[in-house]
Amino acid sequence: MKAISFLGFNNYQDTTYLNPMGFGNYKTPFFQEALVEFYKPETLYVLLTKTVETVAPTGATETNWEALRKRLEAKVDLQPVYNVPEAHSTADIWQLFEMLTNCLQEGDRVIFDITHSFRSLPVLALIAISYLRVVRNVKIEGLIYGAFEAKNKETNETPTFDLLPMVSLLEWTTATDQFIKTGNGQALATLLHSSNPSTENLAKSIDGIAQGLQLLRPMDVMREAAMLPNHIAEAAPVISQSVPPFVSLLERVEKDYGKFCLANPKDYTTNAKASLIRQLEMVKWYAAKGQTVQALSLAREWLPSLLCYRFQLDPLDKANRDEMELLLSGGKIKDKEGNTIRESLYLEQWSNTPKKQKKQLNNLWGGDFNLANLRNDVLHSGFRKNPKKAEDILEQTRKIIEELNAVAAEWKLADETQ
Repeated sequence: MKAISFLGFNNYQDTTYLNPMGFGNYKTPFFQEALVEFYKPETLYVLLTKTVETVAPTGATETNWEALRKRLEAKVDLQPVYNVPEAHSTADIWQLFEMLTNCLQEGDRVIFDITHSFRSLPVLALIAISYLRVVRNVKIEGLIYGAFEAKNKETNETPTFDLLPMVSLLEWTTATDQFIKTGNGQALATLLHSSNPSTENLAKSIDGIAQGLQLLRPMDVMREAAMLPNHIAEAAPVISQSVPPFVSLLERVEKDYGKFCLANPKDYTTNAKASLIRQLEMVKWYAAKGQTVQALSLAREWLPSLLCYRFQLDPLDKANRDEMELLLSGGKIKDKEGNTIRESLYLEQWSNTPKKQKKQLNNLWGGDFNLANLRNDVLHSGFRKNPKKAEDILEQTRKIIEELNAVAAEWKLADETQ
């Protein structure tokens, strides 16, 4: 394991640093010495400005670096990082960031010590930690701070804090943000899986919603979203102990995905309308997230599902869906001579449907909006003679969603009563 530390120019005084792991202490003016005693790193990198390296503090007979080197060179592989910039320019900050990251290799385990850091270094250390976790798969074992200003003046004991849980909040926040913005819940589910057995059900719900959205499984999404509030309530007490602010993030997750919840989405006898409402919410969700392929795919399937609701049919039965698609395509199949060879069983009932409702669906399916053909164009990756341009697809999708909202209003789907 490695450790990275900063050494300042102060005239440091002896104090007894308390081990943050709860046992032992060490008396020294330099926290780096206590750090080596507590954590036993193989290598300790110490970042030094030219001043710290070469100038002794007021009243001291040697530089802080020389004093620290004498104390530690026999205890640890001590690696000085010289010429740390002392100015505040953007270029200096990037140079310092590079110095930090150059200390570590792929897969390293490291402790960051910010006790004797100065100016913006603690913030820079936090940024470096987040960066190294991703780019070099570095495992951060601790972010340590010896709080000299909080020492007990009677005993001269100084508490030491591991601030790593604060860093973990960044990780939880990033994972949650990714799930909310994109529907990708892998990072969040992984954190939950590794957190505590009490969070396992929530992790499975997140996985289920994410996979259902990714693979166009609206029934799975609705079912998992229905379990989300209970699983959040189950996990919240545990998570609040380690990362208290994350509970607020979970409230955001529940708000964003709770609109999809339906416990028995396949029960078309009682939940047909509720299912349609939630499917339309998913269509709009896909479009808002830039997932146009999924938006068009589900929108296309929503129309025969709506007709199944109209005729009180099971929308998951393929024969029923085929029949509804026939209605949307005119209700008849004809041969080359124009003779009717098959007519939908529901054509007469369909003809009695209010004219505006029929016109809306006909226009969406194959008329002005031509949703069925647009969906095919997209799913066949444009492999046809005259594929639509990407910008035209996006614009057409926007118009289709507007029309779907108009359909929902005309069919009174916003009314949750059955």
